[in-house]
Amino acid sequence: MFRSIQFALVFAFTVSGQAFAQAVDDAVSVDPDVHNVILDNEHFRVFDARASKGTKSPMHTHPPMVLISLGKTRFRMTTPDGKATIFNLNPGEVRWVVDARHSWEVLAGELHAIGVEIKSAQKEGPPPAAPQRKENDSVSADPEAHHLLFENPHVRVFEGRTSVGRKSPMHSHPPTLLVSLDWIRLKLTLPDGESLIHDFSQGQVLWLADGGEHSWQALAGSGRVIAVEVKSAKAGAAK
Repeated sequence: MFRSIQFALVFAFTVSGQAFAQAVDDAVSVDPDVHNVILDNEHFRVFDARASKGTKSPMHTHPPMVLISLGKTRFRMTTPDGKATIFNLNPGEVRWVVDARHSWEVLAGELHAIGVEIKSAQKEGPPPAAPQRKENDSVSADPEAHHLLFENPHVRVFEGRTSVGRKSPMHSHPPTLLVSLDWIRLKLTLPDGESLIHDFSQGQVLWLADGGEHSWQALAGSGRVIAVEVKSAKAGAAK
């Protein structure tokens, strides 16, 4: 887990450049000033979207993705048939978005969202096999801190939330992408007894390619993390 966190801190803001077919009106291609790619590998592409009131984004598409809002925003969304609707995003809101196509204008607030595009959901054929979870899987071992939001054939998504002083027992994670909504300092303890301090900052994106096993204690801050378990990724496989 310690090695995974160190790796992720370096890698999370590096684009690998691995090729994957994208639509000609893909959001990143059409509007790269708003949709900034921060991580791209064989399993997913992650973009950070930011815009202020008055910003307009032209018609574009999104492949299946997990959308995580960090800001409070009101949009006017327009679909290809010309129908316009008002759409709100609130901090901590998480949605599974499938094959969206729209343009939009920010009417109020500040857009800050992380989009996790799942590449297995863009392929034909059967979905990936579910990961082999240990008996001390995080959602089973500590469901109060690891609250399941939704699961489908490609991802399992949970919200991790805690407060200062809370402890979580030893538990495990399959390969997981973490998006931090707040700042918090955790003391992590590994199965061999080694411990380390790790700070999560708002908007931080970490890819734990091998998952991990640990217990933790919240030392400071207010912890809220969205975890996206990507079922196509298997611990120990090539990254």
